[in-house]
Amino acid sequence: MKDIKLTQVLGIIGILLWAVTIFLRETSVSAISGVGFILGVMPNFAAVWFFASCVCQVYETYYKKAFTLKSMMITLGCIFIGALGSEIVHDLFLNSPFDGYDILVTIIAIVLFAGADYIQLKKSLSC
Repeated sequence: MKDIKLTQVLGIIGILLWAVTIFLRETSVSAISGVGFILGVMPNFAAVWFFASCVCQVYETYYKKAFTLKSMMITLGCIFIGALGSEIVHDLFLNSPFDGYDILVTIIAIVLFAGADYIQLKKSLSC
C-alpha cells in the first residue's frame, strides 16, 4: 500500500476547510464577528494547501519523479503571486478593497505548507 504524504493530507484538509467555509458563510454563524473574520480569510488558507497539493500530485504522476523542494517553492511563489494579483484586480476593478489579511493568511499557509514539505523531505532522506 502506498504511503500517504503529509502534503496530501494537507491538501485534503484544505478542500474540506474550503467546503465547510462555503457552507457556513450562508448560515447565521457568519454573523458572529470572530467567526465572520475566519470565514473571510479561510478560503485563502485552504486554497494554498489544496492547490499546492494538487500541483504536487499532478507533477509526480505526470513526470514519475519526486516533487523537489525547489519545485515546491516555485509552486508556492506562483500561488502567492496569484493571490496578490487577485487582491489587486479586486481592488482596481471590482470595487472591493485590498484585503491585507487575505495576503497575510496566504503567507501563513504557504509557510506552514513549505515547512510540512521540508519536514517530509528530511524524513524521507533519513534512514
